[in-house]
Amino acid sequence: MLAGCGTWTAESYLHETISGDSFNACLAREYQERATSEAYVDCNWVDTATIVEKGRAAAAGETVLPWDPATRGVLASDLPELQDARAKLLAALDNGGRTDADRACKCAKAQRYYDGWVEQASDNKLGVNGSWLGGEGGPVQPERVKAEKAAFYEALTACEAKAVVAAGPWTIYFGFNKYNLTPEAQAVIQEIAKSSASTFAVVGHTDTVGSNAYNDALGQRRANSVANAIKANGKEVATATSDGKRNLAVKTGDGVREPLNRRAVISVVK
Repeated sequence: MLAGCGTWTAESYLHETISGDSFNACLAREYQERATSEAYVDCNWVDTATIVEKGRAAAAGETVLPWDPATRGVLASDLPELQDARAKLLAALDNGGRTDADRACKCAKAQRYYDGWVEQASDNKLGVNGSWLGGEGGPVQPERVKAEKAAFYEALTACEAKAVVAAGPWTIYFGFNKYNLTPEAQAVIQEIAKSSASTFAVVGHTDTVGSNAYNDALGQRRANSVANAIKANGKEVATATSDGKRNLAVKTGDGVREPLNRRAVISVVK
């Protein structure tokens, strides 16, 4: 049956035994379950192969990010909510979600359902008005979109339950050319304030759009914004510095708007 769907190259992964309770092991199992559904229920060999690739990478210990909906052919009207949800998921993952033993598998489940939501939202690729044929694309099973979305938000709540680990480091993200703190960033600041540490170091970072001088200044504004918020919550900041567009989280060429590079990293000094 699986070969009839065109997914014979993925079949061995669907039947592998994946053990362990680390984030990557849990994510590999979640993707295995998701790929099995795509193969046997939807008979979608294209998406099965893509999900299997992510699962194998996770099982191999690689850092596998949730899909960027801007690259997946979702409707323009669906993109803002999907991007906002991805930012919240990444914030939880980067602030202990991958390493906290109590949350690792919960966060893996949240990533699985997020990718399922994106996949279902972009499922009309080859059909009428499909995105692969130059059309608008969009979902062909709206109820599946709703189900994946609901499952994601439920899993995200569990993933965020302890959104920051006491030892840090913590990561706060910013909008393009912005240095204001979002509600998600304020929540991280509150967790930092509750930690047992007393003194912190903050480093601001940017993406690669603009000159070195401009990004050094923007990174400093981001570092200062975070440092001021930490001090306003009764903690000390030893240093607030800027790396500008050096030391990228995601390696890109120059002039690239990469959201994961627009950040400030907070670490414990004492």
